[in-house]
Amino acid sequence: MSALEKRLLKKLRSAIMDFGMIQAWETVLLWVSWWKDSMVLWYLLNEYRKVVKDKFEIRWIYIFKEFLIDCDINFEEKRKYFEDVLNIPLEKVNINLPEESKLNDWVGQSCQWCAYARRIAMFKLCQKYNATKIAFGHHMDDIVVTTMMNMLEWRKLKIMPPVNKMSKWDITFIRPMAYIREKELVTFVKQKEIPYSSCNCPVWENTMRNKIKYWIIWENEKNFPKYTENMFWALIREYKKKYEKDGYSM
Repeated sequence: MSALEKRLLKKLRSAIMDFGMIQAWETVLLWVSWWKDSMVLWYLLNEYRKVVKDKFEIRWIYIFKEFLIDCDINFEEKRKYFEDVLNIPLEKVNINLPEESKLNDWVGQSCQWCAYARRIAMFKLCQKYNATKIAFGHHMDDIVVTTMMNMLEWRKLKIMPPVNKMSKWDITFIRPMAYIREKELVTFVKQKEIPYSSCNCPVWENTMRNKIKYWIIWENEKNFPKYTENMFWALIREYKKKYEKDGYSM
């Protein structure tokens, strides 16, 4: 095991333990997007599960976006890799968008509808498998970018929390890679030769999220190398103060 893999596993375990993300005998749903983030998450969670001796179950889900066929590489290639190479059953779920979401403002409307459709599909799968947690591949950079996006677009100081209980559905979102930087994931997929794809979504490059990531985060890191880490830990400190009393419900 490389030094990088040991470091990533340590960060993953720290986040899980700090926020009580996964309990013994729980079923966790993991959405496999085939991007580097979710691919690294499945690898690290599999390794972590070995450490705790399979005390929780993972269900691997691939959500096929029918409205963005060009965004998806061949599903059979994914199924073959997961089931034949990794010996992990991969379930495919199809989603589409209502017609009203495809009109006019692609960037503003369709991104929201896409996220909504994915979540509803995952909520239903949680009921099917009696799962209590949904694991996302969001990392430290995602949390900082999302918080800044909420500030600049909605004038709200609202963090993307490492743990987020959805009381209406009795389901909890968890982000086990909250302590990991994106650049570490980039290095790791190359080191382990983990296959992944980049999204060809027609609106991705013009989203507010991407603009903040490239124009604010990366530009500031040129002069302040610890910019993202310091922002993250300041946010997490305040998050813990606010939510530890009442749990991590939103």
